[in-house]
Amino acid sequence: MRDFFNNHSSSFAHRSTKELKQLVRLFRLMSSPRISKLGIQLMKRFGHIKFPGFQTIQRLLFYPFYAGTTLQESESTVASLSNYGVYSYLNYAIEDSSTESEFDKNCEMVQNLIIHAAKTNNIPFSVCKPTSFGHKHLFQKINAKHSLSAEEQVSWKRIIDRFRCCCQIALQHGVALLVDAEEYSMQIATDQVVMDLMREFNISKAVVYNTVQLYLVDGNRRLKQMHNIATKEGFYLGLKLVRGAYMEKERKIAQKHGLFSPICASKSETDKSYYAAVDYCFKHLVNIAVVLGSHNEESMVQAINLMDQYEIKPNDDRIWFSQLLGMSDYISFVLADKRYNVVKFVPFGPMDKLIPYLARRAEENTAIAGQTTRELMRLRGELKRRALANGQ
Repeated sequence: MRDFFNNHSSSFAHRSTKELKQLVRLFRLMSSPRISKLGIQLMKRFGHIKFPGFQTIQRLLFYPFYAGTTLQESESTVASLSNYGVYSYLNYAIEDSSTESEFDKNCEMVQNLIIHAAKTNNIPFSVCKPTSFGHKHLFQKINAKHSLSAEEQVSWKRIIDRFRCCCQIALQHGVALLVDAEEYSMQIATDQVVMDLMREFNISKAVVYNTVQLYLVDGNRRLKQMHNIATKEGFYLGLKLVRGAYMEKERKIAQKHGLFSPICASKSETDKSYYAAVDYCFKHLVNIAVVLGSHNEESMVQAINLMDQYEIKPNDDRIWFSQLLGMSDYISFVLADKRYNVVKFVPFGPMDKLIPYLARRAEENTAIAGQTTRELMRLRGELKRRALANGQ
C-alpha cells in the first residue's frame, strides 16, 4: 500500500503535456515562501479590481483552481472530470456577504446549484457556507451563549429559514448538502444549526452533512457527541472530515486575546486526530455517511487500509474521498481509477469574488508543510515519465 499513488499514468491522464508544464511553473512559484506570501498579500489587497487586463492575468494564474466565472462555464470542467470517473460539487465562491439581500441571493444560488446537480449524474453534493446565509456576529453571539436582541432574533430566524429551504430542495431532488466549517468562534453555533437540520432531513439517509475540523483539539469529542445524539434520536449523521481551514488565523486570535489555542499543537497530533475520526466513522457506517476531505497522501492510504480491514467495498456510497480542483490530482484520479468514490470541490464565480476565496485557499495550502513541493514533485515526475515513454 505504500506505493498506492506512485507511478500511475492515470494520475494526470486528464492533463496535456502543455498544461503540466504550466502547472510546474505555477507550483514552482507557490513553493517559494517569499513569493507565495507576497502573491497572497497582493491578491487580498487588489483581488477585487475589475480592470480587464488585470483580470486576464488572474485567470491565467489561477485557471487550474476554478471552473469559470459562471455556472455555464463550469459545466465543461464537470464533464471533463466525469470522463475519468471523478465527480464534482460546485461552489459559488463568495467569502464575505453583509446584507440581507446578499444572503438571500446566496441562498437562491445554493438552491439553483442543487437543482442543477439533480439534472446530472456527475454532481452528488452541493455545498453552502453558514456565513453566506447570515451575519458572522450572530453565530458568534450564540456560540458565546449571549442573548440576541429582538432584531437579531428576526435575523437569526431568516438564517434558519434559508438553511431549511435549501435542505428541503436537497431532499426533494436527491442531492446531499455539505455545510462548510466556520471559525472556532462560530463553530458550536453552526453545529447546533446543522444537527437540528439533520434531525429533520436525515431520517432515511444522510442528506445534510456537517464539517468537522480535526486540527481542533476537541474535534473527535464533538464528532462522537454528534454521533451519540444521532444514534439516540434515530437519524443519520452526515460528516465531512477535514484537517482545517483557519489554522494561522485561529492561532493569531488566541495569541492576541491570551486564550488557549483550539488548534492541535503539532501536525502529528492533527494526523492522529484525523485518523481516529476516520476509524470511528468506518466503524459506525450503520448510521454515518462520510466525505474524507484531505490532500494528505498518508491519510488516504490509511483510509484505504481501514476499508480493507473492515471489508468495505471501494464503491460503498457511504464513503467519498474529496480534494480541491487542481490539487492532489495524483490522489483523486488514482482513487477513481480504482473505483473509489471521488468528488472534486469545484469553485466558480466572478473574478472579483473568486480572488479573495482563492487567496484563502492558497494561504491554507502554503501553510501546510511541503504541500506545494509534493505537488511539484508529482508533476515533474509525470513529465519525466511521458518523456521516457516517447523516447525523448
